[in-house]
Amino acid sequence: MQGILIAVIVLIALGGFAFFAYRIYRSTLREAKGFERRLKMVPLLIHLPPASDDTEIGSRDVRDVIDEKISQAETLYNVIASTAKKGFKSNFYGQRHIAFEVVAVKGVVNYYVSVPVAMEAVVRQAVLSAYPTAHLEEAFVHSVFNNVGKITSTVGGELNLIKEYAYPIATFKELKRDAMQSLLNAMGSLGEEDGAAVQILIRPAKAGWDKTVKAKADSIKKNKGSKSGLKSLLSIKDLTQALWKPPEAGDAKPEDKQLSSLEQSTVEAIENKTRSAGYEVLIRVVCSSNTVHSSTNILNNIIATFSLFNSQGLNGFKFTETKNIQKFVTAYILRLFPPELNMNILNATELATIFHLPDAQFTPTSQLQRQSSKQVDGPHNIPKEGLLMGYNVYRSLKKEIRLSDDDRRRHMYIVGQTGTGKSVFLENLALQDMINGKGFAFIDPHGDSVEALISMVPKERTEDVIYFNPGDMEFPLGFNLFEYQSEEQKDFLVQETINMLEKLYDPNNQGIVGPRYHHMFRNAALTIMSDPNGGTFIDLPKLFSDKQFLNKKLKHVKDQTLIDFWTKEIPGSERSNEFGEVKSWFVSKFGAFLSNTMMRNIIGQNKSSFDLRQVMDEGKILLVNLSKGRVGELNSKLLGMMFVMKFQAAAMSRAEIPQEMRRDFSLYVDEFQNFSTESFATILSEARKYRLNLIVANQFIGQLTEEIRDAVFGNVGTIATLRCGATDADYLVKQFSPVFDNQDLIKLPNYNAVVRLMISGIPSTPFSMETIPPLGAPNKELGTALKQLSAAKYGKPRAVVEKSIFSRLDSGPPAGRRPMAGSGMPPARPDSNPALSGKPAPKPLGKSSFLDEWLAKKKATQSSGASTGGQATPSARPQQLRPNQGSTPAASKPLQATNSIPAAQPLAPAPELTPQTKPASPMPPPSASPVQTSTSGNSQADPQAQPAVEQMHEPVQEDTTLKIPREASTSLSSDIKPTNSPDTNNEVESLLERSQNTSEASGAVAPTNEISFDEDGNPILS
Repeated sequence: MQGILIAVIVLIALGGFAFFAYRIYRSTLREAKGFERRLKMVPLLIHLPPASDDTEIGSRDVRDVIDEKISQAETLYNVIASTAKKGFKSNFYGQRHIAFEVVAVKGVVNYYVSVPVAMEAVVRQAVLSAYPTAHLEEAFVHSVFNNVGKITSTVGGELNLIKEYAYPIATFKELKRDAMQSLLNAMGSLGEEDGAAVQILIRPAKAGWDKTVKAKADSIKKNKGSKSGLKSLLSIKDLTQALWKPPEAGDAKPEDKQLSSLEQSTVEAIENKTRSAGYEVLIRVVCSSNTVHSSTNILNNIIATFSLFNSQGLNGFKFTETKNIQKFVTAYILRLFPPELNMNILNATELATIFHLPDAQFTPTSQLQRQSSKQVDGPHNIPKEGLLMGYNVYRSLKKEIRLSDDDRRRHMYIVGQTGTGKSVFLENLALQDMINGKGFAFIDPHGDSVEALISMVPKERTEDVIYFNPGDMEFPLGFNLFEYQSEEQKDFLVQETINMLEKLYDPNNQGIVGPRYHHMFRNAALTIMSDPNGGTFIDLPKLFSDKQFLNKKLKHVKDQTLIDFWTKEIPGSERSNEFGEVKSWFVSKFGAFLSNTMMRNIIGQNKSSFDLRQVMDEGKILLVNLSKGRVGELNSKLLGMMFVMKFQAAAMSRAEIPQEMRRDFSLYVDEFQNFSTESFATILSEARKYRLNLIVANQFIGQLTEEIRDAVFGNVGTIATLRCGATDADYLVKQFSPVFDNQDLIKLPNYNAVVRLMISGIPSTPFSMETIPPLGAPNKELGTALKQLSAAKYGKPRAVVEKSIFSRLDSGPPAGRRPMAGSGMPPARPDSNPALSGKPAPKPLGKSSFLDEWLAKKKATQSSGASTGGQATPSARPQQLRPNQGSTPAASKPLQATNSIPAAQPLAPAPELTPQTKPASPMPPPSASPVQTSTSGNSQADPQAQPAVEQMHEPVQEDTTLKIPREASTSLSSDIKPTNSPDTNNEVESLLERSQNTSEASGAVAPTNEISFDEDGNPILS
């Protein structure tokens, strides 16, 4: 018997030893597994939903709204409960855990969730199921510890339940308030040197936890609720007594007592806890500052907020401060959750009360890092090819947003405040066209975008670049407003020019540019355009101030209406006292451009340097630099409107070719409100047929007139809105509701947009988009080389341009008489030293010159001849003898151009003419040509027609050499072709390649080689 007892004792001892050995072994493996799991956790930053996503309260009870918002978090925890694993492995190592954290660093509060890699997708889905507009992204490691303070100034501890976990804490359903607001207030008041964090570790509770809770409720119902703890229904004392004391006979069954109202509510609360998923929970609080005293104050404030979760008679939290701060901080950093810690079990409702994403209405803490605008998923049928606009990021999924070529023809409108990324957006789109071999024009009123684009031109597109920069006054590119291809286009250009002048001088339609001005301008413009040699915008005032110039143009006019205007209406108006004021009022609109050398040399050239129709058909790259700082606001507006107008005319001229042969061409216009006239609606509605695709941008809608605004939103297919002001948001929200509201548009971050995309001809549902960062790297040397190449191909030296303009406008004023103001001609200036020039000094003029007297006499002779049967030929319009311009033949020596052309020398004075009845010689002097009468097609010498005007300009002898780096000298050959030649400058490839590959840091100045220009401005090898 004694041996058996010893054997039993030995077996029990061995069993106990084996049990403890197993527990120690399992604990060691679990600890190692915990470190392994920690290394496989991914921290995710939760970007809180924007304020615009808050639930509308309206007439509802605020408490009901709070319940609705917090209950969303229950969905989160119910989904996570599904990740619980079963089997031996999970029982041995324990369930994987998740860490929710509220972190305050430098006064900014962020929400994090750290998850095992294997559970990342599930947790993301769980968070987004509860908060669809939240955004999760992988975060860097964050630290709450002060860099100045030491570890001894860090304090922390753990929060545990006061009673056994069967008793619930107070939840939002009982509190009817958001207790997290107090926690955020405590954490949001931290200074720059402070840090604090609340870490909540959770994992699914073991199976059977709910049975233990129900057993507790049953024990209270049986009036045994006084027994503390979740023990067996029979105490140790009862078991002992039952072994030796038999039950007493005749004992009556005790009658169950009725539960008090407090006990009844306790039972109901305990039973309700089992109705949702349970989690083992570990809550840590850590604070760090410069001193222990400061850290302790922060800690006490945070701990005090957890007292709100205490429920009278049920449960709450108690705080236990750590004694080993280093071990505690290590556990916090590694997010360690020992499997043995299972005494704190909370259900999904209790966890939702403690940790949920706050609503901006009920927790208006500015320290919270919240999304400024919501993220909305893009359409599923986005084209796979086309222009890359940006990326749609939604629930951590990123997809490209592209615009197809067909949908580009419906145009694009971009609006957003300054500094939000519009220019970068436009540059990226244009650069893609450049790389893809597409043609486009970029009109830039600032200049920065075209400067960046010309510095990023691919090698294979260098021949296609045309750089239009009015600021380059030494080699101006001509741009004639009145060039036309057909009679219909002529009328269109005249009307558009009138609209342009209205935009410049009468934007509010106050009648400054009214019907009278329209009438004068139309007739003058049509007269100028009737000349086969062409005319320009600056020629118009001269028609009203110089009758000889007018008569020279009238001989080409065939429209009787125009003839009547000049021969009847104008002479009749001249008799009125107010005609002088009317004429000055009309001419004054041109003064800003006539007196400006830069503008005169551009719009005063008879022949444009490039044909926009050719630019479109050949897919060229036209970069227009209209920088207001260099050109001036008025000039910038005029040139911009001219380009838009001429592109519209060029596009409509494509009607003569089949639609399938019309090459797509894009027109980018930044700040387009400066260049749009009332006919802009026509471009938006009709240019699509001619493959002119508009991509326009401006800062706010108020810059547009009502007509243009309606045209934009009525015809544009794709609209992209970056951050805008409140007034614009109220208007634009109509385009994006109900998906976005005005607050979403007002609070958009930089380089983010709300887009309504045209897809297969149908507008999509609005969505959010991130624009792409700047593409390419500008090469300044490449840009400089391309500017010089463009100037050589399309520009002319300033001296040549000015000589051509002044020669054309020189109708021969009487000797010594100064041309009228606004005539476009420089005044005659006396020679500073007539003796050296070999010309007689001018004599004082009387009230009339010989030329006036001679013309009057000639007119009288013609009238007399007509009445006596003379030979004068009748004409439908008055004919006068025109003094020849008397221009000196161009020098045979090529003109030399230079980057810095000296100012023109003073002009020689016109000599006085002396009346004489017979010519001294039947032949005119060498410097003059015979005068032709308008009634005869033959040229013959007129004995009374001496030269009316001395040559206005001496031949240009200055050195006018265009400087080009020597690298170009190896590629430029003597057969450089004139403008628009297809093989011009193919040889500069080496220069461009060298420029693309040369470091900007070298700073070396290359030697120069000279290129000369002939009198027409065409380059020839020096």
